[in-house]
Amino acid sequence: MDLSISIPRKAVRYTGYIDINECLSSYTASEKMENCGYKCSKCKAVDHMEKDMTIFRFPKILVIHLKRFYQSTMRREKLSTTVNIPQTLDMRPYAPYSSKFSFAFLFIIDHSSKQKAASYNLYGISHHSGTLNGGHYIGEAQNLDTKAWYNCNDSHCSKLSSPDTSSASAYVLFYIQN
Repeated sequence: MDLSISIPRKAVRYTGYIDINECLSSYTASEKMENCGYKCSKCKAVDHMEKDMTIFRFPKILVIHLKRFYQSTMRREKLSTTVNIPQTLDMRPYAPYSSKFSFAFLFIIDHSSKQKAASYNLYGISHHSGTLNGGHYIGEAQNLDTKAWYNCNDSHCSKLSSPDTSSASAYVLFYIQN
């Protein structure tokens, strides 16, 4: 599963940093759809609706793409907001219907397996350094057998003590289910 999530503008303007959980909360927040043109099937009046996004089923591999490139009618820019990235991520708050689905099938999925299915470990980060007009990608990856982290930069790899989990250049995050 691939989630493409925005960095909320409030973080860009005011704090300069944000936690990945705030980005995920913003992604799954309800959005008012005023004047969307939908009409009530009974009275034919224009109905004001809300839409929201949730995760229905937890994937084995979770890829989170941070939308670092912002475009409006007036300008284009790369967002260099620092994003705090947890090494373990609990996705249950972003999948309320998954938990209801699991409860409906208790004979197949018990509570502990549902909780485990929503828990993820970070195993890779792709960083983008540069501007809108050009840049360079660098990867950080974990050997899942040894748990050692490596920095991969073109033809050069070096061992890391830990990944860069407070990053202004993180672009794509790779998580694996516990």
